[in-house]
Amino acid sequence: MSKESVGSNKKRNNSTNNGRKNVNSKKNSTDKKNTTRKNTNTKTKAENRNETIEKVKREANESIKNPVNDEFYYDDDLDDFYGDYEDEEEVVVVKKEKVEKNKKEKKDIKKQEKIDNSNIKKIEKMARKNNKVKKSNNNTSDRISEIGYFLDNNRNVILAFIIGVIITIIIAFIIWPDRIATLKNGEQPVVKVAGKTYTADILYKQMKDHYSVSQLLDKIDDDILSKKYPETKEMKKEVEATAENYINMYKQYYNYTEEQFLSANGFSSRDVYLDYLKLDNRRKKYEEEYVKKNLSDKEIEKYYNDNVYGDIKCEHVLVEVASEDSSDSSSKSNKLKDEDAKKLSEEIIDKINDGTSWKDIQKEYKDKVTYENLGYQSWDSDLETSFKDALKKMDDKSYSDKPVKTSYGYHVIYRETQKKTPTLKKTKDKIVEKLVDSKIKDDSNLLYKALISLRDSKKIKFSDTDLKAKYDAYIKQYNK
Repeated sequence: MSKESVGSNKKRNNSTNNGRKNVNSKKNSTDKKNTTRKNTNTKTKAENRNETIEKVKREANESIKNPVNDEFYYDDDLDDFYGDYEDEEEVVVVKKEKVEKNKKEKKDIKKQEKIDNSNIKKIEKMARKNNKVKKSNNNTSDRISEIGYFLDNNRNVILAFIIGVIITIIIAFIIWPDRIATLKNGEQPVVKVAGKTYTADILYKQMKDHYSVSQLLDKIDDDILSKKYPETKEMKKEVEATAENYINMYKQYYNYTEEQFLSANGFSSRDVYLDYLKLDNRRKKYEEEYVKKNLSDKEIEKYYNDNVYGDIKCEHVLVEVASEDSSDSSSKSNKLKDEDAKKLSEEIIDKINDGTSWKDIQKEYKDKVTYENLGYQSWDSDLETSFKDALKKMDDKSYSDKPVKTSYGYHVIYRETQKKTPTLKKTKDKIVEKLVDSKIKDDSNLLYKALISLRDSKKIKFSDTDLKAKYDAYIKQYNK
């Protein structure tokens, strides 16, 4: 094949269709030559070399594509390149390397295109997302701007509206009608007699006027305290004992039967009476708890310093005072009038001071006084306060220097010895009990105050304005 023919093929490659025709024609020409050589059966080495070059050119034109316009192309320098090689095997190797190189470049290009396309899609997705966010932010900003613009332009109207609402609420509160609890509309008939109908409203109003809030509070307290203090065997025993004590007292003083006692006190049965006593028992338990909860450490410490002392061993003689009851003035009684009892006790003290022994006093006045060895008496004993106060002020092996008055009469005391005073830690529980008893005794309204506090802690709230007014008056009565 000549160089002119190769140059002419290069020119024809400028047009895609013409290039393809020339490749095909060249292929046909090559095929004819190969056929001619096969028929001659005499091939020289030069002819074999030329045939190999032709084959290489043909395969190159068929397999190599232009990466830019996807057309077949042919390099016009190929003849010169292959012409420099005289060895057929070297030409084949170079041809294959170039083909493989072009294939690899094409694959790399396609791979890079896929990567670029994937990145482009990701970028487009992010852009769409950012556009949505920006659009949403813009919409929110627009709404806020519109609201601000509206408020700014209608400031006076809005202010007037708010003032009007406030005034309406105040007026409604002032003239708000009473809220009275009823059964539906309150007109439901309860009973009819002599042509007159008594409705639920009438009955409810009379019950409120008669019982005030006492029945309601009994129910409220019972519900709250039953949960706080569940019934125990001890409570049941205490309640039964209390019931029997009251019933027997009415039998003794008024000759009442149990049924008469229950009826006279407004109880329909013994069980109803026991339920009332259980409520009373629970209320007293809460009263004690309420006082304990409100005791301060300072109060406890003060009581300890003022009242606690070591156990004291003592004896005494008592000159009893007769009560106003005439039965005490019998000839067999050694009780005296108050003035006479005081004089006799002073006489005994004078004799002791003059040297008469304690045993001689007991013998001399045995028909006029009562002698008693009390042993060790603690600070929390049942002795009356006046007796204990005098006792703790005395010295060991000494007598009271003046008569000590109690509800029984006049005492002359002999103090023998005393033990060590117990600590605050050991006596604290007893001190608390004493303080609770003292506070309950000193304040007759303390139970009611405690129960008012209990209901407040449970957030009592009345819907019936009549009952609320009555409860407010009830609170005022006990919170003086």
